[in-house]
Amino acid sequence: MQSRFFEGHGQLFVRQRKELAEILIDFETRNQYEILGVGKELLGTIAERAAGIGGFLRRGFLRSHRGFEIRVMDREGALLLELSRGFFFLFSDLAVTGASGLPIGRVKRRFGVIYKRYDLLDADGAVFARVKSPRWRLWTFPIQSARGTGDAVVAKKWGGALREIFADADTFLVDFEEGSWSPDERAVIFAAAISIDFDFFENNQGKRGGLLRGGD
Repeated sequence: MQSRFFEGHGQLFVRQRKELAEILIDFETRNQYEILGVGKELLGTIAERAAGIGGFLRRGFLRSHRGFEIRVMDREGALLLELSRGFFFLFSDLAVTGASGLPIGRVKRRFGVIYKRYDLLDADGAVFARVKSPRWRLWTFPIQSARGTGDAVVAKKWGGALREIFADADTFLVDFEEGSWSPDERAVIFAAAISIDFDFFENNQGKRGGLLRGGD
């Protein structure tokens, strides 16, 4: 099962890769990321599917509300996950599919005034975890098990030795270590990090302030 990739790591880091045109002229191309371990070793890659001129226009005009398809691969290029969603007006709904083509779960954004909320669902549509993050905690998204079996977190800011290892602003952390999660649940939690990035920080790309390109 390819989702077992996520079982072998208590913490994963996701760092955005800028293409040359983007670096030189701030021209937004499709999103690409590296998956890194705690020692900065490359574990895999994440890439948004190119969609020609139509994809360029959607990125330019629909921004964080656009639909997309994303492939998550290990460092040898083997498919781990496929993530997809359609255009949405208010609340995103990300489908998570395994390498076999079978659904693993979904990441659904929910209504919230004070809190940023998501439900994480398994393949049967049952909620196994929830994200509930106060709006004033811009960089941290706590994930709580619906069964009371522990927590996880998606975060941009962290302290200690990890701050020294991953000092650049284009990196964020997915931490599973405080919870008891199945391989598929870890895969959906990882997918939630991508959904959160697109939902809350896509419109800030190219400016200081975004999760992957922002300042402190």
